[in-house]
Amino acid sequence: MSVGDISTQLLVDWVPSLPAAVSSSFIGWPPFLLQTANLNGDSVLALRAAVGQSERQWKSVLSWMLGVASARHVLGSESYRWIAPLSAFYPGGVQPVDLSVWHPFFPRSSVTVTRSPGNRSRVRPDYLALRSTTSAQSGGTYEWAIAEAKGCQIPVAKVQTCPTGWSNQARNVIVTVCGSQITIPRHLVIATRVNANGARPAARRLQVRAWNRSDEPKEPQLQSEAAVDIVAAHLFGLFRGLGLRENARAIALSVQARTESREGHLFPLTREHVYRATELAKYELQERSQNSSSDEPTTTLMPIQTELGPLLIDLAEPVIKLARNLGRAENQEAAAAALREADSTLDTWGSSSRKTGSEHGKTTLPFGVEVGLPRDFEPR
Repeated sequence: MSVGDISTQLLVDWVPSLPAAVSSSFIGWPPFLLQTANLNGDSVLALRAAVGQSERQWKSVLSWMLGVASARHVLGSESYRWIAPLSAFYPGGVQPVDLSVWHPFFPRSSVTVTRSPGNRSRVRPDYLALRSTTSAQSGGTYEWAIAEAKGCQIPVAKVQTCPTGWSNQARNVIVTVCGSQITIPRHLVIATRVNANGARPAARRLQVRAWNRSDEPKEPQLQSEAAVDIVAAHLFGLFRGLGLRENARAIALSVQARTESREGHLFPLTREHVYRATELAKYELQERSQNSSSDEPTTTLMPIQTELGPLLIDLAEPVIKLARNLGRAENQEAAAAALREADSTLDTWGSSSRKTGSEHGKTTLPFGVEVGLPRDFEPR
């Protein structure tokens, strides 16, 4: 994991209760906070000594940020492509898309998550993660998991058993799809040790450890409706983080339209709004693009400015096409087919892009995004 990985993961993460600009405001911080340290001949990432002089509340924010970035990095290494915050599916936290406001909301979908009765934890886990859907059978067998991200001060390198409180939090959730509770196949807890007060760089190094519950059913069932809505929540957050407001709104409206259709009352006005939003999303990409020359381009977005220079964001054709197809899909079958097609193309795209991306100093994410980082992002 590099500083570029951390910055990129913070860029694509999203918190539904916070403004869209939060993600893009985080990406420039890691190079100023981290340094490379030598530990037994290996290069590791460590916090700079100056970080220890900051206030306690700032250290808590830092711990949260690094915990989020490390968790998303581990999920990516475990082949989870689509990652959505569980809070996007809280029953009291969603509402119809309001076209009159700047800040778009993610609407009610097929997925609902609530607390698990009897669980002693006061908080719920963070993420719902989904692997590529290309291997899914017609019955809807998808590989997915619940994940909790932790930032902490305790050394975790040699902690073999997940602390009970963290384990309970990862299990403090019930997932329902279209009103029916489903079995959660896998629980993950990913902890990052963030110790800003260490006297030596080795004591301030980042430690990341993940625990996996291993006694789940082997082939749990997740309906295609849920898989599509998890991906939609992921794309919604991605577009918000990149400042692509119309693209985020088009995804949200497509979810709302499919929810209405599934419940038997798709309103004509919603269909009209989806069509208009999809067209506006296409024009928005063209306006932000540096090399847009066709309807389905591999798009290089305009740079995102940071203190150390501009970041160049490349969106691959499969993810752009998936977003448009989700907007055009008027039923669940069409949306699921669009997702399978995109995943199949991204499976091939990922293997080639990781090789070329590393050669050109880019960070590659498995859902069709490459981020070109300024050279000064690497700590010294």
